[in-house]
Amino acid sequence: MKKGFFAIILIIFTFFIPASYSQDTTEKIENYNNLQYLELEMYISNDVGVEYTSSNHKVEYIKSDLSFFPKNDERQTVESIKPFSTPSGIIEEKENEITYLWNDFSGDTINYGYTAKVMVNNQISRIDKKIDFPVKKIDSNFLTYTQATEFIDINAKIEKKANEIIGVEDDFYKVVFKLAEWTNNNINYNLSTLTAEVVQPSSWVLEKKEGVCDEMTNLFISFLRSVGIPARFVSGMVYTNVGYEWGAHGWAEVYFPEYGWVPFDVTFAEFGWIDPSHLNLKDDVDSGSPTAKYAWKSNGAEIKVGTLDIKTNALTIGPEQPGAVELEVLPVKTVAKFGSHIPVEIKIKNINDYYIAPKIIVTKAPSLSEKNVKSVLLEPNEEKSLYWIAELPDADPAYVYTTTIETQSMYGEFDSATIKYGDKFEGYSNDWANAIVKGHEEREKKSVMNEVAVNCKPDKDVYYSGDAAEITCNFKNNENEKISFDLCFQEKCSKMTLSSGEKKTKAESFDVNEPIRIPIILESNDKVKYEYLNLEVIPVPEIMLSNPEPSEVDYEDDVEISFEVRSNTDVNDLRIEFEFGKLEYEFFEKDEVKTITVNTVGRQLLDDLKFEVKYKDRLGVEYIEQKAISINVNNIPWYGNFLNWINNLFD
Repeated sequence: MKKGFFAIILIIFTFFIPASYSQDTTEKIENYNNLQYLELEMYISNDVGVEYTSSNHKVEYIKSDLSFFPKNDERQTVESIKPFSTPSGIIEEKENEITYLWNDFSGDTINYGYTAKVMVNNQISRIDKKIDFPVKKIDSNFLTYTQATEFIDINAKIEKKANEIIGVEDDFYKVVFKLAEWTNNNINYNLSTLTAEVVQPSSWVLEKKEGVCDEMTNLFISFLRSVGIPARFVSGMVYTNVGYEWGAHGWAEVYFPEYGWVPFDVTFAEFGWIDPSHLNLKDDVDSGSPTAKYAWKSNGAEIKVGTLDIKTNALTIGPEQPGAVELEVLPVKTVAKFGSHIPVEIKIKNINDYYIAPKIIVTKAPSLSEKNVKSVLLEPNEEKSLYWIAELPDADPAYVYTTTIETQSMYGEFDSATIKYGDKFEGYSNDWANAIVKGHEEREKKSVMNEVAVNCKPDKDVYYSGDAAEITCNFKNNENEKISFDLCFQEKCSKMTLSSGEKKTKAESFDVNEPIRIPIILESNDKVKYEYLNLEVIPVPEIMLSNPEPSEVDYEDDVEISFEVRSNTDVNDLRIEFEFGKLEYEFFEKDEVKTITVNTVGRQLLDDLKFEVKYKDRLGVEYIEQKAISINVNNIPWYGNFLNWINNLFD
């Protein structure tokens, strides 16, 4: 080193704080969950300023090692990455970092960064068989991901809580799911912790029961590592409908033996899958690892490092992804009194041959007894149910109302059902609803009663509202031992015993007013079996003529009368005949409104506007009705009613 030259080498760790964002459209997109892929564009930059403090100054070099950039993995493919710097410097692209070097710098500002295009695919990790837990042997390459770090710490409380959550579970995927679900349900997402100088460690998060995405993820990883499961911290960008913008985010990846790294986002409740807006820019053993490192050697100069500025755009939006589950919304009651509590079953079927852990959201409903989001773990091709209790509101007793229960999976599938409620219907209490849900949830824990074959049929394919429906079921014991069970047709229950090979028949009747799903449940102490019959119920059709315009005419006026035609259900071959002509419709839909206009004179409306209406219902039954619309006729001369009477004598 030359005499009189004072060298300073500083290392500064800079964590990214995105200063801005952008997206490819002004439309506020709810999410990208059900798309096959997203093509994303990133722009990331930072400024480095130099302030000279003496006339005898020199900056021998400034160096930045940037580790926050996209890499290729199973989910994402880097189509291009283009580093830049102003003024130009030496840029070296390495596997895990991009190095920027400026030698003999004499300016006052450096701007550097990169642009990138990345294709992110929407894919669920395909774990298609059970992995035993605890894992007997962990590859030495992954042992570092089972150790405590500065922010992902492990203490006795963390280890105790993890084992308490796991219980006696011996399925690796289910263990990870339980720890993820507990973290999502019990740690309050609280942005106020962002005001802290540093991210809080896992032990603090468990004690306070709150944190941001990094802190929630830290605790989840600590749980996993405390029971010997390798896990790492991932940081990057994500799209959120909170503000409809792209922002910084952190999640976890868990190492599954024989399968590799599997993503788990405990903040978004995306388990074994993350939506394609998740852009992975860095993974590490600890959440506190820097995104960029700086070093310089200078004399008589101060180096000031800014924060990373990140912009993210969705350049190309792929088509919709084929579904992963089948959903069915099943209210236990479809007709109820104001103020009733109605259990709602959401059946979820995994249509894949691998594990999935979908998040189910009730997107439309009256008041619910608990939060509208739940997660469920499904083994390959497994079917399970989740339950909510909907509380029906009070309203005007003179009217009957309809409310919709709509649900959606995080993959995009949805289903809905309706409940009719009014003052004249039967009421159902909260205690009753909770007892129903508890009974269903207890049945979920029982094995399937495969030894009894069940075949049920209704006496008709379609019923009219108000009909009595009879359901007949045949039961056969296919085992060599006698079996006894409770048999319930909806809530009508009795005992049944079948000897080996024995067959029995049981029938029940139901008054039906609306389409209804009748559950037939066979249940013993340790086994249960469900059969369902969907009864199609159609209303007796009615064609309604209403809302004449104008509603008043003068006796001598030539008038054009318009009125509305609607039906309470779908009908075929609708024909409306009146004195001035006829109208025909091959098919007329439920709730469709047609406006009809006729030309006449006021004196012809003294006896109302009369029609003959003919139509057929779905079953081909023909109806013929006489209908009329009343129109007020004003300024009737003294002879008007007399002439009308004479005319009616000869009709």
